[in-house]
Amino acid sequence: MAAPHLFGIRHHGPGCARSLVRAFDALLPDCILIEGPPESEGLLQAVLAEGMQPPVALLSYCPDEPQLAVYHPFAEFSPEWQAIRWAVLHAVPVRFMALPMANDLALQKAHRQADEACPEPANAEAPAAQDHRDDASEEAGAPANPAASEDDRAGDPLNWLAHAAGYADGESWWNHMVEERGDGEQLFAAVAEAMTALRADWGEQRDDPQESQREVLREAHMRQCLREAQKTGAERIAVVCGAWHLRALQTSVTIKADQALLKGLPRVKVQSTWVPWTYRHLTRSSGYGAGIVSPGWYEHLWRSQHLPQLRTVGWLARVARLMRERDLDCSSAHLIEATRLADALAAMRERPAAGLEELQEATRSVFAMGDDSLLHFIADELVVGDRLGSVPADVPTVPLQRDLEQAQKTLRLKPEAVQRTLDLDLRNSNDLARSHLLHRLRLLDVPWGELAKVGRSHGTFHEVWILQWQPEFLLQLIEASQWGRHWFRLPPLW
Repeated sequence: MAAPHLFGIRHHGPGCARSLVRAFDALLPDCILIEGPPESEGLLQAVLAEGMQPPVALLSYCPDEPQLAVYHPFAEFSPEWQAIRWAVLHAVPVRFMALPMANDLALQKAHRQADEACPEPANAEAPAAQDHRDDASEEAGAPANPAASEDDRAGDPLNWLAHAAGYADGESWWNHMVEERGDGEQLFAAVAEAMTALRADWGEQRDDPQESQREVLREAHMRQCLREAQKTGAERIAVVCGAWHLRALQTSVTIKADQALLKGLPRVKVQSTWVPWTYRHLTRSSGYGAGIVSPGWYEHLWRSQHLPQLRTVGWLARVARLMRERDLDCSSAHLIEATRLADALAAMRERPAAGLEELQEATRSVFAMGDDSLLHFIADELVVGDRLGSVPADVPTVPLQRDLEQAQKTLRLKPEAVQRTLDLDLRNSNDLARSHLLHRLRLLDVPWGELAKVGRSHGTFHEVWILQWQPEFLLQLIEASQWGRHWFRLPPLW
C-alpha cells in the first residue's frame, strides 16, 4: 500500500499555494484528497467554468433550517483552490475529506440546543452561520500542556515560534518564512516538522470542549478517507490539509477506533452551492477563524510570483496611483526613492525581497512623510482589498436568488463589495424599479441598500441609497425562500 504524500498548508497562503503547484507538477499525483466538505464534491468541476472568479465560497446549509450553515471560502491564492484546479485540469480524481457537513451541522445544532437549555451568561451568543475555522495552526486555544502555558504561547500557537525567532507575532513570522518566499517542495517538510513538534508540545485540547470534539471527529474521518483512497490502488496520493492536522494523519490509529468514534453521529439534510465572497470576509477581523490579515497583499504575491523583481515596484506603483487619485502629492521621484528604501531594508534584514513590512515602512517614510494617518486608506484598499468574486449562472441555487440576479442584470444594478451612493429619481422608470427592488429586499431583511434620505430639494420623487453587498445576503435569501419563489419580478411601469 503506497504511503500518502502529506502537504500541510495554511489556508489562503500564496507561498503554500505556489509550492503546492510545483510539488504536484513534480509528483503527478493520481489521487488528491483535500480538507473540505464531502457533500460539495459534485461542485468542484465548476472551478474552471466561465464566470467563476474567486474569491468564492462553498456554502453548505440545512434546507429545513437555513441558519444552520457553514462557509468554506477560497481565494485565487488559496492552496486548496489551486489543488482543485490542478486536479480538474489534469483529470485526476479529487475528493474532500473533512467531516461531512451532515454530521457537522447536526453537532452544531445539538450543541446550540444544549447551550440554550443551560445558558452561560459569560459566553456571547454564537453567530448563526459558522465559517471554516482551520488554519496552519488552527488558532488553537490555551494549551493543555502546563509547560506550554506561558504568555508568549497564549492564543495562536505560531506566536511561540515567532517569539523564539525574534518576531513580534506569528503572522509576520509565517509571512516571512513561508508566504513571501515559497521554497518549493522542501517547504512542506519544514512546515510538517515545525507543526508536528508544536502540536505535540502544545497539547491536544482546546478551551472549547465542543470544538475539541469536532476536531477529533474531523481527523478520524480524514484518516478513514485516506484509507479508502489507498484501497483504490492509487500509487501517488496527495493529501492537502491544514498543517495542524499532519500529526493526526501520521499517528497510528486503528480502523476500529476511528469507526467507533464516527458511529452513530447525528445527521441533517444538507445542500451546497458556490456563492461570491469578498476579501474583507477573508480577514481575521471579520470573525473568520482561519482569516488572514492582508488578502490584497497575498493576491499581489500570487500574481507577481513569476516576476519577483517587479514585486516591490509593482506594489509601490499601486500605492502611488491610489494617492494620486486622492490628489495627494506623489511624484516619480517618490516612487523611485520608496523602491530603493524597501529593497535596502530587505537587504539589511537578509531577506530575498521586500515584504509587506518593508513596503509599509517605505510608504510611511517616503510617500506619507511619517504621517500614519495617510496609510489607513492604503491598508483598506490595497492591503485588504475590495474584491468581490462571482460564480457561473448555472451553479445550483434557490429560485429566489436566481430571480434577484435577473433583476440586478435587468436594472443594471451590480452588487459590489465597496460602499457606494445611489441617487434615484423616481420619475425615471428604471430608477423606480431599482427603488422597488431595494425596498422589497428590506422587507425580506436583506439590507443591501440603506435609505439615506428622501430629498425635498429635488421634490418628492427622490431617494438616496447607500449600497454595499455582503456575501451573507445570499444565505438570508435562502431563508426568505419560504415566502415564495419570485419576489423581485418587476411590476409594469408606466
